[in-house]
Amino acid sequence: MWRIQAMAANRRRRSSGADDIAEAIHRMVDAMQPPVAAQPRTAIALVRVPIVEDFLRHKPAEFTGKASPDEADAWLRKCEKIFKVMNCEDEQKLLFAAYLLNGDAEYWWADMQQQMENSEANSTGRGKSTRHLWNKLF
Repeated sequence: MWRIQAMAANRRRRSSGADDIAEAIHRMVDAMQPPVAAQPRTAIALVRVPIVEDFLRHKPAEFTGKASPDEADAWLRKCEKIFKVMNCEDEQKLLFAAYLLNGDAEYWWADMQQQMENSEANSTGRGKSTRHLWNKLF
């Protein structure tokens, strides 16, 4: 019986020694690894979407449609200049410019939107975006 106990004790010592050796090897490998540099934190800048109030702070002129072609072109160039400064997306450009249409120009725009949406819906079975309409007209 004492012999069985001695063999069990030897096994425990051997397995304990193997665990110690494995742990020592792991520590050596870890010590040889270059330290992992912490990833620099980058700040994500929040992008503020321009709103019509931002656009109106630039005091753009309204457009009634009672202008010469040169005056209409100058109005459009002034709007584009503001859009560029504000970094507007196409949808915003359309909404802001359409907001400035008054009188005959506003009625014309509403009528053109309706006509073109009806035309596109009849020919393709679905309407196109307002941006497409504006691009097609200008």
